[in-house]
Amino acid sequence: MPTLLPSPDAPLPQPPSTSPRPLLGWLLRRAAAPLGAATVAAITSNVIQATVPAFLGSALDSGIERGLSPRVWAIALTLLALFVVYAVADTSVSFYRVQGWMRITFDVNRLVGRQVSTVGADLPRRVSTGEVASIIASDAQYIGNLGQRLPEVIGAAVSFLVVAVLMLGTSVRLGLIVLLGMPLVAWVVTLVIKPLQRHQAVQREAQSAVTTVTTDTVAGLRILRGIGGEEVFADRYRQASQELRRRGVEVAGSQSLLMSLQVLLPGLFVAVVVWAAARMAVAGEITPGELVTFYGYTAYLSWPLWIFANAVQELTRARVGVRRLGRLLEVGPAAGTAAERLGLDPAAGRAQAGELVDTASGVVLSPGRMTALVCADPEVSAALAQRLGRFDDAAPTVTLAGRPLSTMPLQDVRASVVVAGATAQIFTGTLREALDVRGSTGPVPVDVDTLVRAEALRSGVADVDQQVRPQPRHAPGDDRLLEAVTVVDAHDVLTSLEEGLAGMITEKGRSLSGGQRQRVALARALLTEAPTLVLIEPTSALDSHTESRVAHRLHAARRRRTTVVVTTSPLVLEVCDEVIALDEQGRPRSRSTHRELLDLARGGDVGAMAYRAVVARASGEEVGL
Repeated sequence: MPTLLPSPDAPLPQPPSTSPRPLLGWLLRRAAAPLGAATVAAITSNVIQATVPAFLGSALDSGIERGLSPRVWAIALTLLALFVVYAVADTSVSFYRVQGWMRITFDVNRLVGRQVSTVGADLPRRVSTGEVASIIASDAQYIGNLGQRLPEVIGAAVSFLVVAVLMLGTSVRLGLIVLLGMPLVAWVVTLVIKPLQRHQAVQREAQSAVTTVTTDTVAGLRILRGIGGEEVFADRYRQASQELRRRGVEVAGSQSLLMSLQVLLPGLFVAVVVWAAARMAVAGEITPGELVTFYGYTAYLSWPLWIFANAVQELTRARVGVRRLGRLLEVGPAAGTAAERLGLDPAAGRAQAGELVDTASGVVLSPGRMTALVCADPEVSAALAQRLGRFDDAAPTVTLAGRPLSTMPLQDVRASVVVAGATAQIFTGTLREALDVRGSTGPVPVDVDTLVRAEALRSGVADVDQQVRPQPRHAPGDDRLLEAVTVVDAHDVLTSLEEGLAGMITEKGRSLSGGQRQRVALARALLTEAPTLVLIEPTSALDSHTESRVAHRLHAARRRRTTVVVTTSPLVLEVCDEVIALDEQGRPRSRSTHRELLDLARGGDVGAMAYRAVVARASGEEVGL
């Protein structure tokens, strides 16, 4: 049997368009192999079903005329053979439909995953997290459902034409009644589709809003509890939930009306056809067998009608989903191109060192020194630090060794300048994986003893986040990781994990304290060994003794490499080679060492006095100016 599903590692092409119709067509063409096989099987099974009434009617007429004749036996054997073929074809329809559904659903999920990783941190500012989650959770399945419905629609259409030919060949009047009446019934049913589609689109937006509130609440639950904000978010959730309930009731009204019409109208139509055929049979215009045949045809045609109506429902949901998917795919990365970011590997980039200049503020960062940026407004200094990493090509120009970062390959920029944000983001995995994000130590070999130990630990733990991965406690390259752990004074993280570097960290590092997460993130940044390392408030969650040790070790570890630290902590400023005090617009106001700036402040220098006020406020001191 040919491979109908791609390998999970197979490259996913870029859709030719993000418009709903071309995008939907592209997804369906990607599943052409399984859906094509399902279509052939569906046509076979539906045509067999459609012709059964003709065989039964012929057998009935033959039996009435000649009794249990050889013709009746021949028809019976033919039906038996057809039932065997039907069973195989119908089973194949189910098998290949599922294959097609999986192909389409997986492609949608892979598109979303690739888009999220390509656009990066800029995505939440342009598309809500709830909408992204909703596309994966529901829209992907709706689009897949439409794909798996297509073979049935084609099979039903072919069988409808076969029945039409057979009916017109038997009785033109009854054939016209059925062939004209069935589309009329289908048209009446479709009148409900437009309001249903409108209500579903509104409901889907309300569902995204609920998902957004939920994910935001879960992500910030610790902070909410700390500031007593649970009730505020609970009220927001209740409001969003009630709005979703109201929209759901609107959808339910249209949905129930559609489902009722799907049952009522075909049933009434079958009754009308049977009544007309019975009158013709009594008048001698058709035989009893033909009466049974027409009843069978009419009863069967309610099945294609049901298929068409359900396909319209699936199309309605899929169109909403594809439209939302297209909106997501239209979002481009703020820095670089999508093609450039797809193959981004900072470890393979060409690292460059040199003077770093922010043209917007005029800040010049000398190479090979540890420089601190201090501002009364921390958002101003943090924004300057973010510009140094080229996260937005629309931002003012930053040059490295005289060359604008925007003209450099993004891979080289990421290899040359690493920016570590104020909020430590740590993913689920081992401590070794959390530290060595660029995989410089290579794959970790696993022996049998490690696998047995991991399985033994896993069997006694119910929470998947607490489970360990089969990695040895010691592996090649660990010495380098342990050196970084020592620099950031994070040996308590090692001892808190039973398996050391192979110990498992839960989602977002929730198994660690705030200070531990911050130190793990700092060690991770150090291990990139970037020529220029930009750190935003790297020690804000540490106590003073730990902060002092980390600052001195950081200065020693980064000797002869450029390190930029956004901080107002005197303990960190003390060890920096240079401090740049910024004004409210982010422009340099004073520039010197921490101690020299304090001396200048005592001498009455206005810029230095403003710097001392910022530092004193950060340390909790009172300073008279």
